Amino acid sequence: MTTRLPLLLLALSLLTLAACGSSRCGPGLCQGCCDSSGACQPGTASGACGTNGASCSAAACAATDAGTGGGSAGGGTAGGAADAGACANCNGCCQNGVCRAGSATNACGAGGATCVDCIAQNRICVSGQCQTQCGPSNCASGCCQGNTCVTATTATSCGGGGLACVRCEATELCQAGVCTPTDGGVATDGGSNCRSTCIGCCDSGDNCRPGTSAAACGNMGLSCLNCTTCMPLVSSGGGRCQ
Repeated sequence: MTTRLPLLLLALSLLTLAACGSSRCGPGLCQGCCDSSGACQPGTASGACGTNGASCSAAACAATDAGTGGGSAGGGTAGGAADAGACANCNGCCQNGVCRAGSATNACGAGGATCVDCIAQNRICVSGQCQTQCGPSNCASGCCQGNTCVTATTATSCGGGGLACVRCEATELCQAGVCTPTDGGVATDGGSNCRSTCIGCCDSGDNCRPGTSAAACGNMGLSCLNCTTCMPLVSSGGGRCQ
């Protein structure tokens, strides 16, 4: 009798350990959540949500639904709610449970929402949102400054046809989207000797002007003339009265 009792206790211990081992669930052992029986569940079922081996609960479902507007829309592999739960403190977007910056064209988003592939929409990512890229199709009457269409063009943002805006030179104005020489700006040569450095003409104040307007026409550093028509000299610079 004394010999059989220890053997019986040993058998009961082994059965207990086997039963516990078959239902082990917890942090590091389950990517989803643990149900009341100790079994690992995906953690995405209605009323039984959770991650990282936490206990399954309806409260976890409500928390993830509130963070994503209630759903699996958005393109994550486990749905929007699952992604948002894994990236609760993410300022960018969540992709497969990993927080991304949210500025990539193929992983765009903000506030921990599921990343969106803007390439599939033929768009680009701007400030965490997929937007249509500025170009000839949507900015024909202006130029593109980054992804912004500029229709009221200026000398600092000049262009047209949806092309990239450019900055005009100091002696140019933006006219109809084209940088055009004008005498509105004055380029000085340091105030010493305009004639030796100017390819346009020199005004009465010894300032070098482009020399291509009727009010100040000339070339080779000669004195500016006031004429009816000034013909620009493309090859040498400046102009000549007609």
